[in-house]
Amino acid sequence: MGLGFSILGPLSSILAQDDYTEDSDDHIEESLTDYRKENQKLVESIQRTHGNGAKGGMPKIDMSPDKLRPLITQINSQYSRMSYESSRAQIAENISKSPAKGMTKVFPKSVDFITHLLRDNRALLYLLDMFKDKKKLLFFFLANLFTFILGFILARMSSKESSMGKRFIRFFFRKLFIYGLRIFILIFFFGTELAPTFNIFKEVFL
Repeated sequence: MGLGFSILGPLSSILAQDDYTEDSDDHIEESLTDYRKENQKLVESIQRTHGNGAKGGMPKIDMSPDKLRPLITQINSQYSRMSYESSRAQIAENISKSPAKGMTKVFPKSVDFITHLLRDNRALLYLLDMFKDKKKLLFFFLANLFTFILGFILARMSSKESSMGKRFIRFFFRKLFIYGLRIFILIFFFGTELAPTFNIFKEVFL
């Protein structure tokens, strides 16, 4: 979740509900209080799991899968209990206060993608599983290294004298082949882990 935005902001979108009336003040206040308590519990859990860090500073985050799994589970639980509209409003507000706000202007649907990702109880956990098997990661790295070497060899072979048109066609098909091979390698090693995220991507963008 390297988007640089906080997921712990208050649920400001509750105040924008269509069925709001003056008689619902108590209910809204109770809801806000409940969400503040949930957020506080989440913050305390992060501090317990990762340590408080330097005094007055941000906690030192342990990025190991075993440490991140309970945090992701809590995030999924918090957002899944909220309505989709409330979740999206809160996430959009938090992104607007972060450096990632430019991304949402260019790709407005990215907010929907992130919202679905944080509400889904499998996608992030499955992505985290990609880093569990160190041996598989090593083979994945070596396979990608092979594609770089292969690309270099093909580039040298196609650099022989030929017309501009032929060089462009060779360049295009070489890139298409290499990137297609890398996508195949990614799916071969981590197809299961990527499936929930791809389904969300397909639902939002395609």
